[in-house]
Amino acid sequence: MNRPLATYIALLLLGYLWLTWGSDDGPRHSPDERAAYERQWWASFRSLDYAANSTYTQLPPSVRAAVDGIMHAQPAQPVRSISTGNDDSDPLAGFFYGTWNAERFGAGDTLPLLAEESARPANGSAGRLTLELASADSSVAGTRLLHGTARLLARGFSLSLGLRGIYWAASNTAVLYGVRQMHAEAFIDLVRAVPRNESFAQAKRAYAKLLDGRLAAYDMPADVVHGCEYQMYVRFGSAEPALPADTAAGLRRPSGLLAQTVMYSPECRVAVASPLGRPLAGISAARYRERAGHYLRLAFVAMVAEILLLIGQMRHTQTHAAMNKISPYGLAMQAVLGCYIFIAHVSGSMTPAVDMQLAFTGAAFVTFTLLVMFALHYMMSVWRVQQPSEPDEQVSGQRQLWMTYLRFYGALAVGVVVIHVYTETMHPLAGPMMALLLAVSYSYWVPQIWRNAKRGTSRGLRKDYLFGTTLLNLIFPLYVFACPESLSFNTPSMFVWALVVYSMAQVAVLLLQDLLGPRFFVPASMLPEVYNYHPLLPPDSDEEAAAEGNADDGADPARDAEGRDSEDTSPDEPRNGRGRECAICIQNVDVSASVASALFGRPSYMVTPCHHVYHTECLARWMEMKLECPVCRAPLPPV
Repeated sequence: MNRPLATYIALLLLGYLWLTWGSDDGPRHSPDERAAYERQWWASFRSLDYAANSTYTQLPPSVRAAVDGIMHAQPAQPVRSISTGNDDSDPLAGFFYGTWNAERFGAGDTLPLLAEESARPANGSAGRLTLELASADSSVAGTRLLHGTARLLARGFSLSLGLRGIYWAASNTAVLYGVRQMHAEAFIDLVRAVPRNESFAQAKRAYAKLLDGRLAAYDMPADVVHGCEYQMYVRFGSAEPALPADTAAGLRRPSGLLAQTVMYSPECRVAVASPLGRPLAGISAARYRERAGHYLRLAFVAMVAEILLLIGQMRHTQTHAAMNKISPYGLAMQAVLGCYIFIAHVSGSMTPAVDMQLAFTGAAFVTFTLLVMFALHYMMSVWRVQQPSEPDEQVSGQRQLWMTYLRFYGALAVGVVVIHVYTETMHPLAGPMMALLLAVSYSYWVPQIWRNAKRGTSRGLRKDYLFGTTLLNLIFPLYVFACPESLSFNTPSMFVWALVVYSMAQVAVLLLQDLLGPRFFVPASMLPEVYNYHPLLPPDSDEEAAAEGNADDGADPARDAEGRDSEDTSPDEPRNGRGRECAICIQNVDVSASVASALFGRPSYMVTPCHHVYHTECLARWMEMKLECPVCRAPLPPV
């Protein structure tokens, strides 16, 4: 049953790899065309002049005033290195996180092909901005070359930009140019965006030295997909202890760096700026990677511990009777939850660091995949034990298994959509959708509570497995939604504490079911019938009298487990009820003290729904191995 499904999944993966592998057909231009372009590019670059080519002087008045406030303000304290490691050579390497507001300046006369209305932020819109920056030495004294990425997110708007720029240590300012796909012309546009003649000349010399002999590494403009390209102006500063909490804009404990930013796109005629007085909060790359290492180690230890707990639970329920107490749906929900956590790690939503996503993907694949494999293996073992042995009912069971698979993959599809909406958009329903997904995902003990109450069983789960799995599964939401220094820069939410209370309430109900009975919270009128293995039998009663004792439990006294009349049973078939003989130990069953034993202790006999009588100890030990009658192989309800 599993082999065809695995085959289909493998074929889909191979088809995806075949479609995406080797999409680059090689050079788009001949060597002569490329050489001609590079000669033209160098001619344009060397002829750049501030008075004739500067785009800074063409900024809208309000944008230029904001840029002047950043670039020409009183110099701030120089940016200090806040690296916690041994390498302090890059004082600007870090991550910045905050908010932005957008303002449009007309429709844009020269909008590129993909920069239509939906590709630029709406006028007055607000969103989140994440910057990842790193720097390198420059050939010009007092400057450093910058590179990195920028991510803008708002309701109905998402944009990722590659950045190149230059930083001036004397003023703590930087100019960067952001494009969707880096191309050679971006360096010319970067130099043109630099304010002041002296800074313009410094940027031109720095990038002339950098690109000498390296221009071939960058695409020609005709070979890339264009969108809104942004000039970015940044002034860095140092966070101080007295900084207001909301200044960090989502990073509750600033770790040394701040950045005030203004961005403007000449093609799309739209400006994006961090709010005045609320600069982006920054954390050094070294400290960020240190936190990432701590988290990955914590996640690995938690997953290994959860796998060990699951193995212990599997060993605890090796018999058929023990497996019949376990809900396979609860195990399936735990597997789905593990898949959700895996998706969150591999989708890049856990960290904005592009170079760290491979580490997160690898760790998530190894740990969470192992956990899901163990959970699914345990679920299938439990499901097979709980399936009926009749051929017609087996067909129904196979259909039920396929429906379980469909629900499983349907739940995964829903989770992928919700995680995407929550991490990639700022839709007003994103928060409620994520809250609902978490509430449903963390209801994995509810099927076990229901099974205990329905079948009248309890004590199917080990206590260490119950508590350990619950606490370990809560580590991920607590870190993401409650930790003020999480890698994803999420603002702490109070909903996660409601999720903790909800999870522990499920654990409390399961413990009370073990102490007070599996149906302690169910009204008597709603309780389903449970078969009574200990009906009161008069000392001289026969098998029909035993059947009458179970008449109130729904058993048919005139028919055996195969649906035949008891009178039609062949003489050679064992009829241990007639002689009060236990078919397990081949000893007589004494029911003479049945009334007294029922009132003051455990009865010494048990009567099955198929009207066979056994010693209590004999049948109890038998049912630990198989839930079927030793004589006629009819299925037996659990005790």
